[in-house]
Amino acid sequence: MYLINLQAKPKKGSEYYNKVVGAFVSVYIDYADAEGAIQLAKYYTEEEGWKVEAVDDEFFEIDDEKDLDKENREFYDEAKEYGYTMVFNGYESDEEE
Repeated sequence: MYLINLQAKPKKGSEYYNKVVGAFVSVYIDYADAEGAIQLAKYYTEEEGWKVEAVDDEFFEIDDEKDLDKENREFYDEAKEYGYTMVFNGYESDEEE
């Protein structure tokens, strides 16, 4: 399991266009290798109507849900069940970047 963090902006016509300037996106991916997980994280983000602006250089490999705090275990469990899950933290101005 990998946790990939990236920054994205809503595409024109998407639900969040004109509501937020951008978002920090955390994507939990249950995948065998890191490079594939990064590509999938970008793909799923684009499919949700967001343009990926940057991918954090650092990603996290999660071997066991016990490595996570209780708050994040639900995301791990969901990714185990469905293959991935995404958490969007939107921001309303460029100053928050």
